[in-house]
Amino acid sequence: MLNREIFINDPINSRLANNGVAQVKDDHSKAALETLEYELKTFVCDGAYAKGMDSILSHYLSAVKTNSEQPGVWISGFFGSGKSHLAKMLRTLWTNQTLYEIDIRAIAESL
Repeated sequence: MLNREIFINDPINSRLANNGVAQVKDDHSKAALETLEYELKTFVCDGAYAKGMDSILSHYLSAVKTNSEQPGVWISGFFGSGKSHLAKMLRTLWTNQTLYEIDIRAIAESL
């Protein structure tokens, strides 16, 4: 068995839509939405990543419910650790961005 055979998407035949770099920006062009769709489909939220995302979103929702000031968020990590990707996923959920007329939160809740 080859290493590439254990992946859902064969790394040799799969192209990274974002070239491995997540960009957090307000771009609703066709290309940007296609990239976002790719990033959402391949998003893995597990371990420390899931814990951090849960903590950030829980604090956000708590502040919304009590109508209090939103706390700031600091995302730190090594080069290539997924900081921008995490920020982009959080932004997508915070703003409830639509993708092909579907709310992102609705997609996330169905997973």
